[in-house]
Amino acid sequence: MLDTDVPVLVVGGGGCGLAASVLLSDAGVRHLLVERRESTSVLPRAHYLNQRTMEIFRQHGMADDVYRISAPPAHMSQVAWCTSLGGDGPLDGRELHRMDAFGGGSTAGPYAADSPCPSTNLPQHRLEPLLRRHAEQRAPGALLFHHEMEGLTQDENGVTARITDRSTGRTGVVRARYLLGADGGRSIGRSLGVPMDGAGGGFTIVSVHFSADLSPWWSGDSVLMTHIVSPDGEVAVVVAAGPGWGLASEEWALHFRVPPGAAADLGTEAVERRVRGLLKLPGDLDVRIHHVSEYRPEAVVARTFRAGRVFLAGDAAHRQPPSFGGGLNSAIQDVHNLAWKLSAVLGGRAGDALLDSYESERLPVAARNVSWAMTSLLNYGVLFASLGVVPGQPETTRANLRELLADTPMGQTRRTVVREVFGTQRIEYQAHDIELGHHYTSGAVLPDGTPPPPRDPMGAVYRPLTRPGHRLPHAWLRHGDTRLSTHDLVGGRAGFVLITGPLGEGWAVAAKKAADRHGAALAVVSVGSRPGAADYWDAEGAWAAVRGTDDDGAVLVRPDQHVAWRSGQAGPHADEELGEAFSRVLGRSDATTTGS
Repeated sequence: MLDTDVPVLVVGGGGCGLAASVLLSDAGVRHLLVERRESTSVLPRAHYLNQRTMEIFRQHGMADDVYRISAPPAHMSQVAWCTSLGGDGPLDGRELHRMDAFGGGSTAGPYAADSPCPSTNLPQHRLEPLLRRHAEQRAPGALLFHHEMEGLTQDENGVTARITDRSTGRTGVVRARYLLGADGGRSIGRSLGVPMDGAGGGFTIVSVHFSADLSPWWSGDSVLMTHIVSPDGEVAVVVAAGPGWGLASEEWALHFRVPPGAAADLGTEAVERRVRGLLKLPGDLDVRIHHVSEYRPEAVVARTFRAGRVFLAGDAAHRQPPSFGGGLNSAIQDVHNLAWKLSAVLGGRAGDALLDSYESERLPVAARNVSWAMTSLLNYGVLFASLGVVPGQPETTRANLRELLADTPMGQTRRTVVREVFGTQRIEYQAHDIELGHHYTSGAVLPDGTPPPPRDPMGAVYRPLTRPGHRLPHAWLRHGDTRLSTHDLVGGRAGFVLITGPLGEGWAVAAKKAADRHGAALAVVSVGSRPGAADYWDAEGAWAAVRGTDDDGAVLVRPDQHVAWRSGQAGPHADEELGEAFSRVLGRSDATTTGS
């Protein structure tokens, strides 16, 4: 496959690059993916898949495979904070706080109402092989692992990349119209001189992937993550990593911080002692260390996501602390935004301006996610202070924990304060609006003059609506005996959908004119309030509550399930309005007016 010419070259075969391959294939874009590693990741580092990511997987036929091996909601509905898991001391194994999370417990109602897909948990070392199988099934022979890009040049017509087969040492040249940098920020952005703005890298986190039977000490069958705040002032977090879940989990990921200037012994014996010490596990428990890694958390965003014919996505474009779990989710949503645009431009259906909208849409969302993750991380300082943790003073910390846990009036007061303070960490574990409510204010959208909805400062309350730029709201519909989501109206083949009301017959003619003009796929579906009145029946009334149009109005939905344009009602020039809207969304120079 070296010395070849392809429309798109994807550099990087992690979660971002593999998802890009799947989405490009579904959009009809021939491509080549190169990855320097011999295989997919062996590390379980990224693990939380939020509802928006699972919606994308659903659209592209992968959600069922993910759910089949990932954590069921019942085993990931809570997060706990404890002094340790085991141990027999007076301050060992004490629970400090517990919180509903990820759409479980008290958060179940809104999460279930707002999406057809529950969030789930599947560690990176199990997700990536699944994505790779789907990518290879769609594009046989197009994924080259153990191949490294050694350099690139670009001109006005494309990118020339030098690729080395690391198994044989053979070097070849790949010529591509566009290059997608999904290399985790290793080289492409730096080689192009793209600055990363932000902060981070001030301390190191060590991640340990190990096997052990923790069921006698784990915080409960519903708990996915347990934070350890030891009486000595040390902090860590342990996460179930499957293949069983809850009390049946066989593998775990433990993350702990190394202070600035300190060096961590990453040898197997030293790491095992560290695991046992932090969790207070008995000496006769079988603990098997699989992998140890370290990294420095950052909160940085690339100044640009496009440099000529090169696009940056995932960690190459933005890197954030692990709190809030937004890194991999943001990466997959990046390529979901870009794949259909590349398809439209390469297919001659759209102008190059459509590709510029990738940055104008995704960079602000990435910046907000990075800032949110950093705020979540910094808030832990407030949590630890409420517990009485004093860095570098273990005796003081132990005295404060004894007072906190004592059956005294002051202990009761301290515990009440802790509950109040820990409630603020819902910005990390109940960030429903941050996960679903992101929207695009400029780019391939046509504002309709309506104001944005108020947003919950704590990121929990999501407000569904069809305002242009927003994600298409989920609502259950009926089609005969079939129950399906509004999201299911938008398939994975890079086509647009025009959703009309029961009186929207005229839109079909307008849609055909627009589709014929641009050679684009544009389906028209109608939704009515009773059986037989339209293509789909809004049996539960959920669509009527959010559609934002009259019965003769229409909502134009992009292939990535974001609303591009809407018309509250059909006017006398509906066909012209829709045609012009379609031209402007696709970045065509023949659009006659500017947006409002």
